[in-house]
Amino acid sequence: MEDDEEYSYTAYSEGTANRLRRAEIGADEEELAYTGYADSELAEEEKAERSSYGDFIIEEFSSEVNVPRVSKITRLPRGVVTYIFSALYLAAGILCVVLTDTVQYVLPYIVGAAMVAYGFGRFIYAIVNKEYRTVKTNQTATSLIVLALGIMILVENDWALEFISIIWGVLGLFEAAYALNHAFSKIAASESCISHIIKALIEGVLAFMLLYEPSHHISLHIMVFGINLMLDALTMLPWVKRHLNLE
Repeated sequence: MEDDEEYSYTAYSEGTANRLRRAEIGADEEELAYTGYADSELAEEEKAERSSYGDFIIEEFSSEVNVPRVSKITRLPRGVVTYIFSALYLAAGILCVVLTDTVQYVLPYIVGAAMVAYGFGRFIYAIVNKEYRTVKTNQTATSLIVLALGIMILVENDWALEFISIIWGVLGLFEAAYALNHAFSKIAASESCISHIIKALIEGVLAFMLLYEPSHHISLHIMVFGINLMLDALTMLPWVKRHLNLE
């Protein structure tokens, strides 16, 4: 009786209300179908909007993101992929520390070739998945830009080193902000944040030095980067993570 009275105020019956609700749901589904997106894609988009672009860049190149990705592609156990990444990080770190001048000389070739390979690979992936059909993501277009920039770095070596130094400095600022954000989170949870604060300070100072005089501080940054790679190689190992309580 109370329900009938309630619907009498709205000028339609309960059955009419149910039909209207179904029509609204159908309209939402029609809109999603028109835009080419499902609920899961919208959820991913909302998740991306909640995080900063700097955080996305740092996480995109982190071992925490790439180990599961490579494990899924190669179908190798995640533990095996972790040890492979650790060995590669360790070898690259030693080269950066021991052969700093050589690494500085070949850095444009390494970065340019990596960008060309990455851009070409992402372009093929985007074409196969027909990502270009929607405007909500831009993997196809971005992969072409990365590919073109990689070619430019390979061709213009003299300009490329200073350009890479500046970009590296900006990424260092993102890294510092990323570490500082984790420190704030630890403080809010009344947990120890010393390691994150130290990392933020070191990354921030080195980044500002690199941005201030790119050509003079690039060798120092390569050495520090090598040390950082060696530390990452050790701390990504499962037994080291358990021992240091990093999981």
